[in-house]
Amino acid sequence: MSDVNEKIPASEETVTPDVRKKEPKIALKPAVSIFFTMLAVIICLAAAVIILAVKVGKADEEEEIPEPAEEVFVPVVNERVYDFFDEDETILFDDPTYGQIWLPTLGNVPKHTYDYSGLKLENGRYTYSENGEVISRTGIDVSYHNGNIDWYKVAADGVDFAILRVGYRGYESGQINLDNNFHSYINGALNAGLDVGVYFYSQAMNSDEAIEEANFVMEQIHGYDVKFPIVFDWEITEEETSRTNNAAPHVVTECAAAFCDTITDGGYTPMLYGSRKFALMKLDLSKLPEVDFWFAEYKDGHNEPSYPYNYQIWQYASDGRVNGVEGDVDMNICFADYGRAVPAENTDET
Repeated sequence: MSDVNEKIPASEETVTPDVRKKEPKIALKPAVSIFFTMLAVIICLAAAVIILAVKVGKADEEEEIPEPAEEVFVPVVNERVYDFFDEDETILFDDPTYGQIWLPTLGNVPKHTYDYSGLKLENGRYTYSENGEVISRTGIDVSYHNGNIDWYKVAADGVDFAILRVGYRGYESGQINLDNNFHSYINGALNAGLDVGVYFYSQAMNSDEAIEEANFVMEQIHGYDVKFPIVFDWEITEEETSRTNNAAPHVVTECAAAFCDTITDGGYTPMLYGSRKFALMKLDLSKLPEVDFWFAEYKDGHNEPSYPYNYQIWQYASDGRVNGVEGDVDMNICFADYGRAVPAENTDET
């Protein structure tokens, strides 16, 4: 129905009634629809922003990390005494992972005083001289792997001493075993006039086992004239089934100390055996500064030993040749006076 009472603006008086009636409807409805649509969108956006802000605020509150309590500083206690000097006082290694690496020297472990200008290599054997006089002695070390040995031929070939394996602890079973050839070796060597020392291949994992090994050695050498040291030879087997895999340095050090203390208490001279890497990385030498050392490092041609600390015996070859021994044998040079008679003029006479 037409609204006959609707007021028509003067500007629109010439417009036909039909057009006048329909034009406001055509212009107003879309505008109103767009307005309310936009208003709804604005309201929704505002609500979304408010909700998001609330959630973010809560998340920040939930994820806020409280400041940590102040930690108590605990200083590292290190019993090693390091003295840093010039580059000559560092120990260098060639490591397969890091290449050349170095260690500082230990100030409380005595260094050797050998003058290597007196070290000579002739016919595959080293000698050491001081003031023009040879003071070193030549030796071998053997176990049952060396088979039958003619000790008289060994002595005649210029060998002065032999270090014999007494026994070993199984790296799997942990059982102590006697070297099958020990007693025949020691009798043969002594009868041929050689000085002897002995070593035990250890796989001890605590001080009790090390003491057990030392007592076993002293039982086996009882009654023999053993003038050279009793050696603690703890080695890494690199066998997957070894009970000593990943043994900590402090464990090996405690075993070495227990073995050596027991040997000392028994009236013998203890000694440690090892390579440079083993000695410096598997032993805490600062706890074993007075123990004699048998250093193992094989050389190709004439080369000076690389061990910086004091040592008394150097095992310089595993492929030596000696009459009376079939095949290769370990060669050693001794710098100390084990078993050597003291000249009369150096003795204290009362």
